[in-house]
Amino acid sequence: MGDVISLHHFKSRRMAERAFRLWRRFFPGEGLWNEGTAWKDLPGAVLLAFASESDQAQTALYDFIMVCQGLGHGGAFESQDLDTLCRLLNGYFYLIDQARFEVMARLGWVERPAAAEKPLLQAACDPSIYETAALAETPAPRPAHPGYEEDRLGIGMERPVLVRKAVPEAMRRFRETLAPQTVC
Repeated sequence: MGDVISLHHFKSRRMAERAFRLWRRFFPGEGLWNEGTAWKDLPGAVLLAFASESDQAQTALYDFIMVCQGLGHGGAFESQDLDTLCRLLNGYFYLIDQARFEVMARLGWVERPAAAEKPLLQAACDPSIYETAALAETPAPRPAHPGYEEDRLGIGMERPVLVRKAVPEAMRRFRETLAPQTVC
């Protein structure tokens, strides 16, 4: 008799092979795309592509979500009925938020959210991310965050707005950290 194979592990590995197919093509990385891959594991350039919603990243994420939800491929994403499309878009924006929060965490602007530890495959299969309430989840700002004092004092904007307001600046700074250094 051969080795005992975990059916759950086998199914997860097979789903990861299908779900990450476009990620492998658009963002090559040996051993990077598997059932355990989380936002925190991604190289900076790949994370930035998702956080900035590049065309390739959007296509890859649509496909990823469709596979994880058992709805086919990314080409059929926008042709879903209205209720399904709204649910899928909630999941899409949730995952994009998580990529942006990971950018901010790498800059030291926010506490790394617990969702950053969760494998992407597991997150995309979690029905709760497709609910509107999931979009209100934001990590706590750290002292380096531009709105930290405002959040700490409890004045002004609510935390989700305050944290997201700094996304463009975080993306700019993160992009600068990835730019090759020129030596004179």
